[in-house]
Amino acid sequence: MKKPLAILAVVLLCLLAGLGGVTLAIGPSGLLEMAGLGGEKAAEETVETAENDHGETGGEDGHGEKSKTEVKMPVMPFPEIIVNVTDTGPQGGQTSRFLKLNMLMVYDETVEGADRLVAREIYLRDSFQDFLRQLHVSDLSGSYGLAMLKTELLRRARAVGHTDAPHEILIADMVVQ
Repeated sequence: MKKPLAILAVVLLCLLAGLGGVTLAIGPSGLLEMAGLGGEKAAEETVETAENDHGETGGEDGHGEKSKTEVKMPVMPFPEIIVNVTDTGPQGGQTSRFLKLNMLMVYDETVEGADRLVAREIYLRDSFQDFLRQLHVSDLSGSYGLAMLKTELLRRARAVGHTDAPHEILIADMVVQ
């Protein structure tokens, strides 16, 4: 008598785990949409309700959903940057290695001061090089290192341009030799 209950419990746990995995993979709204319970439509209604409650739209202040019309942001490519970075050798001594970086900056041309970015490109590049020369090879390792690098370059771009127009730094190539 206990065996059928144990089998039923295992089957239910497997179904529950599978449902949890699907929810993690496609998200709760995707699961609701797949089940035919609204999904995106319900999420849109929730956003509209929240906008009406606060008297503002999500796209205007940078929070919440953007409007349905997608804004194309221009991209500013930078010439290849090659700098020396510090590394620790096998015996613990300091050595120098090369960092080669090809990157682009995505910026929002509708933000005040965006026109200054193109005029200040050489200053942006100089600021990036100053920062990159201070790095240690270990600072660049892993996904954390790449995220930190992008964040710091973006922060410097905003500071040098005196504007919040820089939206994202894209790394095309990064080689440490």
